[in-house]
Amino acid sequence: MGIVPDKTVISQCLQLLDLPKAVCDILDYRTQKLTVRSAILLFIEAQLARREEPTAIEEHLRSNENLQALVGTKSISASRFSRKLNELPTFLLQYAFQEINRRIAQTLRESSHVKVRDVKKLTIIDSTTISLPNFHGQWAYCSKTQNSVKMHTYLCTDFPDMAYPSKVILSTGAVADSEVAIELLTDKNTTYVMDRGYINYAFFKKWAEANIRFVVRIQANSKTTVIQARPVPEDDPGLLRDADVQMVVPKHPDQKVTLRLVEFKDDKKRIYRVVTTRWDLSAREIANLYRDRWMIELFFKWMKQHLHLAKLYSYKPDAVWNQIYMTLLAYGLCILVKLQTKTTKSTWEVLKLVRIYVMMSWEKFLAALNRAPTRSSKGRRKKNKGGRPRIHPIKKKAQKKKLEQN
Repeated sequence: MGIVPDKTVISQCLQLLDLPKAVCDILDYRTQKLTVRSAILLFIEAQLARREEPTAIEEHLRSNENLQALVGTKSISASRFSRKLNELPTFLLQYAFQEINRRIAQTLRESSHVKVRDVKKLTIIDSTTISLPNFHGQWAYCSKTQNSVKMHTYLCTDFPDMAYPSKVILSTGAVADSEVAIELLTDKNTTYVMDRGYINYAFFKKWAEANIRFVVRIQANSKTTVIQARPVPEDDPGLLRDADVQMVVPKHPDQKVTLRLVEFKDDKKRIYRVVTTRWDLSAREIANLYRDRWMIELFFKWMKQHLHLAKLYSYKPDAVWNQIYMTLLAYGLCILVKLQTKTTKSTWEVLKLVRIYVMMSWEKFLAALNRAPTRSSKGRRKKNKGGRPRIHPIKKKAQKKKLEQN
C-alpha cells in the first residue's frame, strides 16, 4: 500500500473535519474493512472530485495508492460502499456539520479582510427538493407522480459573497415548508427572509410577539386591512406601497397581528408584497432584503451542479440523509479552505483547483491558488486608421434581394 505524501490537498481538507476518534472506535467494533472514518473520508473525496457512481469510486480507489493509504484499504466493491453509506450513523455526520459551521463562523469573525453586511445580520430560509425513483423512493411518497425529500436550509448571509448553511432540517417531500419554519426561527439578532411557502398567520403572530425579525412574501390575494399608509418616495418608481396592516389569524377571528406591508416591482414589472416586523428600515431597504433571498437559490443550484447533490448513490432512507449531510460537509470544506487561504478566488474556483491538485502537495495547490494571471496583454485592440477625419457620413448602399427562379 502506498504512503500518503505529507500535506496533500485531500489530507489537508479532511483534517478540517471533526470526527471524534473515541466515537469512531466504538462504532467500528469488530469492523474488518472500511471503518466509519474511512467511509466518510472516501465519500467526501468522491464528492469533491465529483465521482457520480459507486463504481467510479471503486475503480479510483483500486488505482490510487495514495487514496488507499488515506482510507486504510486497497479496494471495496460498489455494493459494499452503498451498504456502508446506509449504515453510517447520521448523528455523527450532524455533529461534524455543526462543528464545521462553528469553525466557519469563527473564522469569518476573526478575518479582518471579510466585510460585514451593512444591514446587520440576515438569514434566508427555503427548501430544495431532491427527487427519488418510483419504486425505491416509495418511502418518501409525495404525490402520485413524485417521491422526494426536502432539505430545509437556514442560510447565513451575514457576510456578502460568503453564504453558508448554518442549520438544516431534512424531511420527505410531503412536509410543508411552514411546518418546519417554527423550528428555524430562534435568533432575535437576525432578520429572517422567506418566500410564500412560509405564509402562516398564526406563526406571524407568535414571531411578532417574540420580537423575531422577519420579511415574508405573501400572496396577491392575501387579506390585509390597512391601518396607516405612508408616502413612498417619488424618486423611486419601483416602490408601490408602504403601510401598516392588520391580519386576522384564520379560524381565530379574535387573534390579529399588526405588520408592515411593502409592495414593490422589479425590472420585469413583477409585483411583490412582503410583510415584516422591521419598522426601523426604509421601504427600499426592506425590498432589497427580500431580493437577497435569491442567494439561497444560487446555493441550491451550486450544490446540485458542482457537488452533484441531485445524483444519489443509494435510495434507502439513511443513505439519502447521510449523502446530503456529507455533501454539505464537502461544501463546508471548500468554504474553510477559501477562508484559511485568504484567497480572492470564488468558492467554485477553489473547488476546481482542489479537484485538479487533490492528490498533489498542499504547496503546489497554494501556488496555483495564488498564481497571478499570466496574460499580460489587454487583448486585441482596434487601431485608429490614419488620414484626415471623414466629413460626410458613410452612405449605405441599397441591397437588392435576388429572386430564385424555379
